[in-house]
Amino acid sequence: MPPHSLTIKTNSVFRLLRNFSLDLGLVKNVRVVIIDVGTRIVTVRLLRGMSGATGIYVDSEDILIPRISFSAALPSGHTLMRRQFPLAPAYSTTFNSCQGLTLDIVGVDLRRPVFSHGQLYTALSRIRNRTHARLLFRPGEVLTTNVTYHEILV
Repeated sequence: MPPHSLTIKTNSVFRLLRNFSLDLGLVKNVRVVIIDVGTRIVTVRLLRGMSGATGIYVDSEDILIPRISFSAALPSGHTLMRRQFPLAPAYSTTFNSCQGLTLDIVGVDLRRPVFSHGQLYTALSRIRNRTHARLLFRPGEVLTTNVTYHEILV
């Protein structure tokens, strides 16, 4: 369940927490820019990537996102229900959430080890141009072994 308090400001970048429309591209984890905030509706535009003088490319079509119901089971057996916007700040993402995306700029924090070799590959393979990748690591501490099982290969 998302945090109980969400501060939404105009022109900030958020991600959707639910699928709304495959046709419109409104799917879970897609990034949107906040255009207007109401009590029951948030107006957003899809963030499509980086380009131009401003550095970002945003769709010109406004999309309305309603508040929806979230529920969580409590240990007491009760169910907690609340209505809120299905949005979360999109400052960063996980390796798993970026699968299937093509990104213009990627920053990867490797100060803590990745869970598996595949996660590092996923993070670094999402970028269009390798010169736009930034890695944060401690020199001498980053080592990833590419494990191949030759008996599986035919």
